[in-house]
Amino acid sequence: MAIHLTGLSNQGTINKSERAHKDDAAASASEQKGGVQSGGTLAEDTVKLSGTAQTLQNQQAKLNSLPDVDMDKVEQIKNAIAAGEYKIDTQKLANNMASMDTLF
Repeated sequence: MAIHLTGLSNQGTINKSERAHKDDAAASASEQKGGVQSGGTLAEDTVKLSGTAQTLQNQQAKLNSLPDVDMDKVEQIKNAIAAGEYKIDTQKLANNMASMDTLF
């Protein structure tokens, strides 16, 4: 069942070629306004990051400098397994597996 809604906009209908022509005209006007300074040189674009973005960027840099594997933790687990002291909480494991299943 198809539903066709017409007349709901205050804009007239525009076909694809008219829309493309208007988009091209807007793009060229935009280029002429901000892209070139008087004298023919290109204007410089600047970006200013918010405080939150700067914090995220710093945290990302710290994460990138960390190793992928915590070898101290791996060594602790290996030693615990070898000594027979490594305990697995089966209830916690089951709950984690069930929560992962809900993601898919």
